[in-house]
Amino acid sequence: MHLNTEYFEELWLSDNQKKEPTVELWDFRAEEYNLALSTEDAQLTRQEKVQSLIDREIINAESTVLDIGCGSGQFAVELAKKTKKVVGLDFSEKMLSYASANATAAELKNTEFIHSDWDGYQCTEPFDLVIASMSPAIDKPKHLYKMMDCSRGFCYLSSFVERHSSLKEKLYRLTDQTYLSQFNKLNFIFNILWTRGIFPELTYETGIHQRVFPLKTAQGIFTREMSVLDKPEQVSHIHQYLEDIAENEVVTESLQQRKGELIWKQS
Repeated sequence: MHLNTEYFEELWLSDNQKKEPTVELWDFRAEEYNLALSTEDAQLTRQEKVQSLIDREIINAESTVLDIGCGSGQFAVELAKKTKKVVGLDFSEKMLSYASANATAAELKNTEFIHSDWDGYQCTEPFDLVIASMSPAIDKPKHLYKMMDCSRGFCYLSSFVERHSSLKEKLYRLTDQTYLSQFNKLNFIFNILWTRGIFPELTYETGIHQRVFPLKTAQGIFTREMSVLDKPEQVSHIHQYLEDIAENEVVTESLQQRKGELIWKQS
């Protein structure tokens, strides 16, 4: 079998079984998400990541950056401290409100945040670096190619390779759904790039991550992540189970996860 670009494109398209997060979910999660990424450890990790990009001459003080699915903007803010301009793009207005507030708090004047999904965004001029950091926006080949077309320098893309949650597994069973713990997107992208003569750097990071929510917040988040808001019986099952396992009105989810990171030169 000849493994060409079309082969991996078709694999990727046929593998799209996971439900992508909705705008409503990200709007609901915006406050919690912003707080989770505002810790001292999270900030230090971003600073190290940006410094690594500088050390490898991927960005400098004159670089322009496009952040696809910027969320609450912490990565965009850290990049903007070291570059000429950063444009952040997200389809959640609430996420963008936090992004703007974070940029203002950092006294930055070189950030722009745009309310749009990736399909609707028009790239009028190329950027020196285009990033999609843990972003669900790149979920099919045409999204990857658009990302590449918007870059005149480098592309950076990170995604889960594997993520397992015993709590989420239980909730899937409660709602008669199949738990999907494997994430194949990064493998498809890596192979697509190779068949096009592009040889990216690939690195992995493995660890355990904990999400901690007040009970009511957990009930809201998990019913949305499980896409059962329109199914009252399943909502009731989730709410009751989370109430049963909560300790002092707090729900903790432990995730065993592996992240992959691709960086490649586009031009």
